[in-house]
Amino acid sequence: MKNLFIILFTAAVSGISCSHKLSPDQYWSDHRRVVTEMKQAPVQLSGTNRDAYLEFNTEEKRFTGNGGCNRLSGNYMPGKKNSIRFSEGISTKMSCADIAFETLFLAELNKVNRYEVTGNLMLLKDGNEVLLILERK
Repeated sequence: MKNLFIILFTAAVSGISCSHKLSPDQYWSDHRRVVTEMKQAPVQLSGTNRDAYLEFNTEEKRFTGNGGCNRLSGNYMPGKKNSIRFSEGISTKMSCADIAFETLFLAELNKVNRYEVTGNLMLLKDGNEVLLILERK
């Protein structure tokens, strides 16, 4: 009986110490993150679905959103020490008056290699340079 107790205790302790670490993006789902700043300049918001935003599907490591004109989607890969990479992704091809904004937004998103989440804000960075600030809505 004593040996059975030791075996069960050892199994329980090793099971606790081998539990997987929670993914760094575990709280990103179910929120729209609207672009409020790009390249250290505030972004004018309309409060509609035409504002540039990202939404994250953490189970599939995919993002969807809007660039301000076109719908977009792709993959992302969070890593150690707040690193992240976005795939080039795909988007619809509508022509809009503000296509220059969207082109810049997508170019900045492709440069991102780090992130920081503070409260409702997500900072997407290239090294220490903040490229995009997204606010959880």
